[in-house]
Amino acid sequence: MPQPGDIENPPPGAEAAAFGGFAFASGPAPEGAGLFVLTRRIGDTLHPLLFGESETVSAALDGLRADPALARGLADGVFFMVRANARQRAHILRDLVKKYNPPLNVADRTARAAPEIAALVPDRAEADLPGTVAEPVEVSEADLDRLVRVFYGRALEDDVIGPVFRGHVSDWEHHFEIVQNFWSRAFLRTQRYTGGPFAPHLGLKLRPEHFARWVALFRETAEAELKPAAARDAIARVEHMSAAFQAGLFPFDAGRPQA
Repeated sequence: MPQPGDIENPPPGAEAAAFGGFAFASGPAPEGAGLFVLTRRIGDTLHPLLFGESETVSAALDGLRADPALARGLADGVFFMVRANARQRAHILRDLVKKYNPPLNVADRTARAAPEIAALVPDRAEADLPGTVAEPVEVSEADLDRLVRVFYGRALEDDVIGPVFRGHVSDWEHHFEIVQNFWSRAFLRTQRYTGGPFAPHLGLKLRPEHFARWVALFRETAEAELKPAAARDAIARVEHMSAAFQAGLFPFDAGRPQA
């Protein structure tokens, strides 16, 4: 049975989501009191980035638009739960933060954010959690150039993904530049890369086995060419892209996308 204040009948077209046993729904932000969660989808999993509560949910979300992390588009979804009682909202918020440890919440956190989401969204509570001193991610443009060139040098000789690259890339120096610009934006916050990585892969007739080999080969290369923290960050991003690409390319395939 739904708990008092939960959304029992989401608006037409709204997406429903459950967090900690509580029902949330997408749609227009409520003008009244309630809780909200900003999310990021990775593959078929919805990860909470920030839980919050307010007497006026719509106003609270308007206030968050100035947050630098959210302004960069880190969240791609928002869900709401109407709840008038302030004490109940505070209790639910505390429980949800303790359960999920979302990276943009600080108060009531019990652990670092999950690695797959922390690689994409800086964990604001990381330095405050006992025994969890963050290892700095050190990477340079030269490191990224070497990573890209070594990876593609190996990929071109690979029996699984080599034919894909050999058949669709003619100007390799231009391709190296595009991919390095992508990684430069991810690590160094440069703005040279302005496209999107998904669209160029639509016509390549890729299958899950291509993604599995791509991730495995990239993991080996990153661990060999980058410092440990940077390698973990890069690998997590590639694993995320693999899951997201497969969710878009094979939405009706049985089972979960391969890593």
